[in-house]
Amino acid sequence: MVKSRVYIVASLIAFSFLIVIIRLFYFQIIERDYFLEYIKKQYYTKEKIILPRGTIYDSNNRILGISVPTVDIFVIPKYIKNKERVAKELSTLIKKPYRTILNKLYTKKHYVVLARGLDKSLKERLLTLRKELREWNIGIIESSKRFYPLGSIAGSTIGFVSRTTGKGMEGLELKYDKKLGGGTGNILVMKDAMGNPFTIENEENLEKSHDIKLTIDSNIQFIVEDVLKEFVKERRPKEALILVVDPNTGDIVANATYPNYNPNRYYRYKNHKNITFHNAYEPGSLAKPFVLAEAIDEEKISFSKKYYCGEGSITVDGIRIRDHKKFKNLTADEIIIYSSNVGAIEIALKLDPDRFYKRLFSLGFGKSTKTFPGEASGLIRKDKRPVEIAYASIGQNWTATPIQIAMAYSAIANGGYLLKPNFIKQIINKETGDIKKPEKKVVGKVLSDKSVEILQKILKQVVEIGTAKKGRSNYFTIAGKTGTAQKYDPKIKALSDEKFYTWFAGYFPAENPKFTVVIFANEPKRIKKWEFIGGGTVSAPVLKKLVDRIMFYYKSKPDKNGGEYGNKNPSRN
Repeated sequence: MVKSRVYIVASLIAFSFLIVIIRLFYFQIIERDYFLEYIKKQYYTKEKIILPRGTIYDSNNRILGISVPTVDIFVIPKYIKNKERVAKELSTLIKKPYRTILNKLYTKKHYVVLARGLDKSLKERLLTLRKELREWNIGIIESSKRFYPLGSIAGSTIGFVSRTTGKGMEGLELKYDKKLGGGTGNILVMKDAMGNPFTIENEENLEKSHDIKLTIDSNIQFIVEDVLKEFVKERRPKEALILVVDPNTGDIVANATYPNYNPNRYYRYKNHKNITFHNAYEPGSLAKPFVLAEAIDEEKISFSKKYYCGEGSITVDGIRIRDHKKFKNLTADEIIIYSSNVGAIEIALKLDPDRFYKRLFSLGFGKSTKTFPGEASGLIRKDKRPVEIAYASIGQNWTATPIQIAMAYSAIANGGYLLKPNFIKQIINKETGDIKKPEKKVVGKVLSDKSVEILQKILKQVVEIGTAKKGRSNYFTIAGKTGTAQKYDPKIKALSDEKFYTWFAGYFPAENPKFTVVIFANEPKRIKKWEFIGGGTVSAPVLKKLVDRIMFYYKSKPDKNGGEYGNKNPSRN
């Protein structure tokens, strides 16, 4: 009897162990993932943090964009004992309204973030406050945020990083987002049985990041921004820009735009455009040198004779096109120097239409340079009708971006080569220290040596005695061309006599070009009621102070003979 009872008890014990083993197998093997997830929900809170990304430098190693360490503050409201005092103390410390904090402390949510992106210097004070209040359910997580030390300087070019995703949203921050790294990482905040946070379990999604050194020289950028600011104050345009490029490498040295924005406060601005890349405009008379270049190569022009310029107008396909002055007879170089519309049209109508349009496309017009996110392409309609050729020759009825203009004029400066614009000087691997330097990219030879030689001489004269003479420097030679394009006014359904695009595009020093410059304004206002609005009166005058300041910053020796043009007649424009 006793023996049978022992067997029964032993069987029950064995059976119990078997049930336990089966249950353990069920929990640990079959339903393991489910219960781990359940435990995590009970004892962990997943929180996102902004990960640091690579630093952006200018060409002189000055910081333009950097990730700075910050702290985020969170609470578990139901375990905060003295909510009113906590709200009062935190309000003073983190500079947030008392009522806002208090409302969050009374929420029914299990986990609430009170503030993000606070300066890391507050961390010790927050820890001390938590200890003094004995409120252990105030948690602190280390994170980071993007900071731009120069504020709005080159803001529309550098772009910005999202405060919530840590990823580049505009400008070069977006263009090189993958290289710069960053983004968000997940951390698990562990809690004890009472819900008290006491440690960070792990981090996920850590990405490798690179530092980037740009071709932008912040000192030149300061000069350009300062000159543009004064220009905008005086002329009150809708938009304006000054772009400076190295014509020998394609490197973008400075790019100032109006409107602009401060990337530290990007969320306060509705417009984040960079008009140098995002917008295309009619180039006006900036097109004329390229018409002459094609005429030289087709041998359709003579520099030893004068051309009749219509005394103020020309009629093509029954449409009358006006000139800005009543020119009678001009030589080929004078047509460019004094910017005669009729003269340029007369030359253009002698050209092979297919070759004419091919020339414009070869110079990079009508196609994005793919240098900047969201970059426009401009538009050229290959319309061979004489009236369309006429308008195209004076830069009307087609559009170009300012960066396209800069690269086309750089081709005149560097001997005829179209280069791809470039922002990057170096990309530095933060882990290995390896440095990658992009090579100069030559798109192609787009201007003949003969046309370049002639254009260089003519464009120098444009600044010395022609339409750009108001930008003439006393110290440095400048070559370039002014441009004016009438805007279409939908109210009158015709070209406006009040609204214009004004341009200057050129390079300096003329004999040994170091910089290409583009100056643009959209609807600049008159200073005086009788003033004529045009590239020569609006954009060219910016040249003198800009060129002199840049060249003296580089401690360049003046290259100009003061009496070289002393006996020329400067009264024509």
